[in-house]
Amino acid sequence: MGRCRTKPSTSDVPGTLSLRRPAAPRSLLVDAVIGPPPSTPGTGEETSAATQPGSPDVREHRLPVSRAAPERALRKLEMYNRLAELVAAEPLTETGTLRLRFRVIDDRPFTFLPGQFVGIQAYLGELGYRRSPYCILSPPREEKTFELLIRIVPEGPLSRYLTSLQLGDVISFRGPTGRIMIPKEPDTELILLATGVGVGPFLSLLRHALPRGFDRPIRLFWGLRLAEDICLTEDLEEVVSRYPNVTYRLSLSQPPEAWRGLRGRLTETVPPLLETLGGKHFYLAGNGAMIEEMSAALSDLGVPEQMVYEEHYFNFKHRPDPAFLEQLRERFVAADLTSPRAHREALEHALQGRRARWLLSRGSPAVPRPEPAG
Repeated sequence: MGRCRTKPSTSDVPGTLSLRRPAAPRSLLVDAVIGPPPSTPGTGEETSAATQPGSPDVREHRLPVSRAAPERALRKLEMYNRLAELVAAEPLTETGTLRLRFRVIDDRPFTFLPGQFVGIQAYLGELGYRRSPYCILSPPREEKTFELLIRIVPEGPLSRYLTSLQLGDVISFRGPTGRIMIPKEPDTELILLATGVGVGPFLSLLRHALPRGFDRPIRLFWGLRLAEDICLTEDLEEVVSRYPNVTYRLSLSQPPEAWRGLRGRLTETVPPLLETLGGKHFYLAGNGAMIEEMSAALSDLGVPEQMVYEEHYFNFKHRPDPAFLEQLRERFVAADLTSPRAHREALEHALQGRRARWLLSRGSPAVPRPEPAG
C-alpha cells in the first residue's frame, strides 16, 4: 500500500503553488486507534509523509533506469497521475472504520460503475512508494466525486496515511478501473456476501442498479467481528425501506450475549439459509479466506464458475482445508443442482464395486485399493 505526495507548501519552497487547503482538526478517532500519523523521526511533527519536505512529488520523481529499476517501473509510477482532494471524513465506528469523500481536481473525465476501484499511491519516505486499490463505496454521480470505506489497519501504512489526511489534502491516484459488478443476467437473484469493508462496492451496486429497475431479489449477508464494528445501517435501512426486494442480515463472529442477529462466520451462518442455489448470482467480497472457502463449496455443489463474483481484499493466497470444506458443504441445505463432486464420488464408488465383483468372480479377495499418498 502507498501514500500520495503533494507539493510542499509555499512556506517550504518560495514561489511554489501549494496543493494543500487549510487543514481541519485531525480526527480524535484516528489518534485513538492508530496513534499519530507517520512522521520524520525525531521531529515530533504530526504531518503526513506526503507533506514532509524532501519527499519527491509523484509527478516529478524519476527512478533510475537500470536492471534494478527497469523502464516499466517508470511507467507504473507515472500511472498514478490523477489528483483528488479530501472534502469529507466521517468516522463510522470506534474500532476504526471511516468514510472518506474525495473530489477529483484534475481536468480529466471521471466516470465509473459499481465494482470498479481507484488505485492510490503515496510516498512513505524510507518505505518508498506504496500502492493499493480501493473499491468505490459511492454510486456513480455526475459530479467528479467518490467515496471510500477505509478500515484502519495498524500494520497497513496506506490505511494509516489515508485516515490521517486532513480536509484539503490531495492524493495521487489512477483509475477508475477494474471489473464491473452489474449482473449480466437480469433475471437472477443476487446473493451478496461481504466481510468488513467489503460491503462497500455492494452499497454502490444497490444504489446504482435499484433505481434503474432491477427488481429481482437481493439478499445481503454482512459478516463482522464485533457489535462495535457495525456501521452504515442507516444507509442499508434506507435502501431496504425503498426497495422491498432487498433484505440484509448481519452476522457477528464474536457477538455479545444479547445479540439477536446471526451468530458466527458467514461460512457458518449463510449455508443453512439458502434453500436453493440455482438461478442465483453469488457476489463474494472481503476476506480472501471466506471467498475461497465459499467459492470452492459452491463449485462442489454445482454452481457454475461464471455465477460467482470474487473481490479479495486480503488473504489472497488462502487455500481451504479439505476437512473444513467437507464440513462447509454439509451445512448447505440446498440440493437443487447436480453436484459434480457428488457425481464423481458416486462414480468412484460404483467403479470400486465393479472391481470388487470382478475380483470375487475370479476367486480373489476384494481387497480395497489403497488411497493415494497426499
